[in-house]
Amino acid sequence: MKRISLVIAIVCFAFSIAIAQRTISGVVQDEAGESLIGASLLVKGTTSGTVTDIDGRFSLAVPANAELLVVSYTGFSTLEYPIGTASEVTITLSESASQLNEVVVTALGIRKEKKALGYSVATIGSGQVENRVESDVGRILRGKAAGVDITQTSGVAGSGTNIIIRGYSSISGSNQPLFVVDGVPFNSSTNTDQGFQTGGATASSRFLDLDPNNIAEISVLKGLSATVLYGEQGANGVILVTTKNGQGGAEAKKGFEISVTQGVARTEVANLPEYQNSYGNGFSGNFGWFFSNWGPSFDTRGSNGIDENGQIEHPLDQERYNAAFPEFEGARYDYRPYDNVSEFFQAGSVYNTSVNVDKNFGNGISFNANYSYLDDTGFVPQNTFQKHNAGVGGKVDLANGLKISTSLNVVSSERVSPPASIGFGSNPAGASVFANVLYTPRSVDLAGLPFQNPIDGSQVYYRRGSAIQNPRWGLANMFDREEVNRYFGNVALSYDITDWLTASYRIGVDTYNQISRREINKGGSQVPDGQLLTSNRNNTIIDQVLNLSFDTELSESFNLSGIVGLNNRTDRFNRNTVSSTQQFIFGLFNQSNFIEHVGSQFVQNEGQIGLYGSLTAGFNRYLYLTASARNDWSSTLEAANRSILYPSVSVAFVPTDAFESLQGSRVLNYLKLRAGYGTSARFPNPYTTRPILGSATNVSQTPAGAALNTNSVSNRLGNTDLKPELLGELEFGVEGRFFNNRVGLDFSIYDKQSSDLLVDLDLDPASGFTVTTINAAEVSNKGIEVSLNLIPVKTKDFTWDMTWNLTSNENEVISVADGVDQVTIAGYTNLGNFAIPGQPFGAIQGSAFVRGPNGGLLVGANGEYQATNDIEIIGDPNPNYSANWLNTISYKGVSLNWQFSYTDGGDIYSVTTATMLARGLTSDSDFDRFLPLILPGEDAEGNANTVQGYVGDYGFAAFFGADEGTIFDGTVIRLREISLGYSLPASLLDKTPFGSVSIRLAGENLYYYAPNFPEGVNFDPEVLSLGVGNGRGFDYLTGPTAKKYGATLSLTF
Repeated sequence: MKRISLVIAIVCFAFSIAIAQRTISGVVQDEAGESLIGASLLVKGTTSGTVTDIDGRFSLAVPANAELLVVSYTGFSTLEYPIGTASEVTITLSESASQLNEVVVTALGIRKEKKALGYSVATIGSGQVENRVESDVGRILRGKAAGVDITQTSGVAGSGTNIIIRGYSSISGSNQPLFVVDGVPFNSSTNTDQGFQTGGATASSRFLDLDPNNIAEISVLKGLSATVLYGEQGANGVILVTTKNGQGGAEAKKGFEISVTQGVARTEVANLPEYQNSYGNGFSGNFGWFFSNWGPSFDTRGSNGIDENGQIEHPLDQERYNAAFPEFEGARYDYRPYDNVSEFFQAGSVYNTSVNVDKNFGNGISFNANYSYLDDTGFVPQNTFQKHNAGVGGKVDLANGLKISTSLNVVSSERVSPPASIGFGSNPAGASVFANVLYTPRSVDLAGLPFQNPIDGSQVYYRRGSAIQNPRWGLANMFDREEVNRYFGNVALSYDITDWLTASYRIGVDTYNQISRREINKGGSQVPDGQLLTSNRNNTIIDQVLNLSFDTELSESFNLSGIVGLNNRTDRFNRNTVSSTQQFIFGLFNQSNFIEHVGSQFVQNEGQIGLYGSLTAGFNRYLYLTASARNDWSSTLEAANRSILYPSVSVAFVPTDAFESLQGSRVLNYLKLRAGYGTSARFPNPYTTRPILGSATNVSQTPAGAALNTNSVSNRLGNTDLKPELLGELEFGVEGRFFNNRVGLDFSIYDKQSSDLLVDLDLDPASGFTVTTINAAEVSNKGIEVSLNLIPVKTKDFTWDMTWNLTSNENEVISVADGVDQVTIAGYTNLGNFAIPGQPFGAIQGSAFVRGPNGGLLVGANGEYQATNDIEIIGDPNPNYSANWLNTISYKGVSLNWQFSYTDGGDIYSVTTATMLARGLTSDSDFDRFLPLILPGEDAEGNANTVQGYVGDYGFAAFFGADEGTIFDGTVIRLREISLGYSLPASLLDKTPFGSVSIRLAGENLYYYAPNFPEGVNFDPEVLSLGVGNGRGFDYLTGPTAKKYGATLSLTF
């Protein structure tokens, strides 16, 4: 507290003593007078800089002794512009024949010329993030950068998002990248009290707390040579987020600006099946109240339990319901198709309001404040997400070389989601609201029948018995609630010791409290007696960085720059959980209203200290050599193993600057060759090296019934010899601009090897333990990343700018452990993702179809396919490659943007598809079902199958008999985004209070086509039913995807 108070005092003092500074504003344009969006400006000899906005304008506080602005833009010559005494300037850049001097954000927030980097960095500007109908930052980034694989868990509002950069490289650890917000590590965990089987798959990811409208810039560091200064924290890649309040208002045009944005959108289900309306409830052509749709046709009269009026016994004519619904006793019911699904789902809405205030006081002082409110209602009832974001930030640049900046962000959110437990097509017991809706038989009026008993509140359903839960009862009586309150920010000081040497210190804090509640009333099928599960989580990161950086010209041809620093990070986490069952009063969710209680408490602390350095030598501005290293000390390992050094080296060579013969060409304008090698590590989770002692009072009792305190050691044997996982990556790349900078290319090829990976090893229970963790496995990732930019048309008023990016990653498990054939990564031990030597990471294993003597599918005497008893490899969930096509067409104030995404391959175990087909629900099965069918295959002697049967029986056997029958190729093409925007001309706003007015119409996920899935199922492969983590390629009916379309109005004053 004393330290924080001192820092606050310094900030206040600095504001009060700020001496004469001034602000220079203006516009950056090309030789035709067109504004350049995103041009970089840097005060020479300092780290102070900015980028131009959508109008090409900028505003920048400059020290009194500053002389030059370094202005750069992709494809244009870098200009050193004399600052002089003017406060408003127009800077004109010329197209470059040989330079690409764009400034980008790299590790630790250091801005460097892109041409000096020996590794790949992807930059995403605010224009690609803000004013979107999607509010999840992770999902907004989909397809924007090569090498970044982003998949949603479902379309439920607030559900989680999985982000993987350059493939999976850890078997048991996290493969999620590090988020760094305004220089401070940002916890982006996905927290859940449930396993994927009971609803954990759709838990939210904590980067949902970020406000897209408050983001100024995002940089993605993909390779280990780019992330080495972050050490172990950057092993999976780093996503650097710079917020607008993190910039402290230094971007304000005209000294003061208010921006207001109001967005509204509609959310709909993107992929409902196309149902058949010819056949109803039953099996083998006969009517029955089964969870199957192989019954008689709807035109049947006078047979199969259907009377001459086309009516059947009422589904609720059951003795257990007579007291509550006497009107159904002996009643008849129309046997016809009902529209269950479209009536169950609703049209959701998204309202997003954002206000941003920038104030540049001059004299080196600037300030920013922002607020936003999001109200997101999903496509099913009881699915809502509300979020408040507020932030402030400021900067002070003093003439004596002292700079002070600070930012603080506050987030408060509430989320309610429906029960999304996994659903099995052949065993629909449970509370998967989506499963039970999607394969409800066509002849059941789900929306028109009562779902709740008015006497005791229990569920009411057409099924005899209580094995299957009415999804409408689930929506009304089962809730997953989540409340989050979060604070994150930093205070940073820097001092220019000389014009080439700077010292800096930053302390950052990220802390949040998450309260989760699972509320289930008694009377359902999953938890018949009711449940209240509450958890309270607190997570805090305190990160401190002390740096000494330098940048000096030793001669006209030799530049030397670098940094040395110290990083101290502490993580503190605690969780208190109470699970109560046997509800007493229906509808009351209070712990005192439940009879049985089980509580648990978990505390986890972790500390890490890192010492790092980086040195870059530049020769004649065309050859750059960089050597970097970091040494980390972690508290999660024993003293002998807790220190590890990560070295890195990279080189960048610009032939078009080195050789005069390559300069002046209209074909080759710029060429850079780069290479880098980087290393990193991953530390095990805390408390893995030693056994953990637990304490309980509800295990043992005295003979008189009094509780005894019981201490026990966990079943995990601690391993004091554990070491960090090791990673090494070699990367080569080429960057070029061609044909007068109309064509741009960025190509990377990488080889990342991971060794000493942590895996769990089963132990003989007789030892007193059942599992331990060892260093053993190896995984390889090799891939390419291509980004191709084209500007086919460019005139004074019209521009067409398009970008293609392509990613292909090939991974392989090299080894697991001595004597171990495979390790389960995710899912079940008999159906899931596995690490198997010589196979792709996460290979899908399950039961397979038995093959006959000639290799064909073996058909038994019953005419059905036979399944193996043991599991086999049945699929590879990894895509062959993915590609994106992004376009921007602008004409004066009108802009049209669209993005197509394509994923080739990647197997998916789809229960949605299997159960729709097996139960005869979709239009794919709308044919004459009473024709005999002979399945293709062979008998045990190798002869062609001749056994005739009924298609409904075969449907169940084909899709529920062996897991292999549920595997489908996940190839898909989709229209990811499309938008049409218009900005009013400045001439129309001259006599108004507005600085700019624009409107944007947009849609997301409006179209997709998955050619290898049955047409009637209409399945969208972009789901992760195993939740955020290392599992992939499984769909368990945890929710369809969403499509959104809406409008955004943006005003500046």
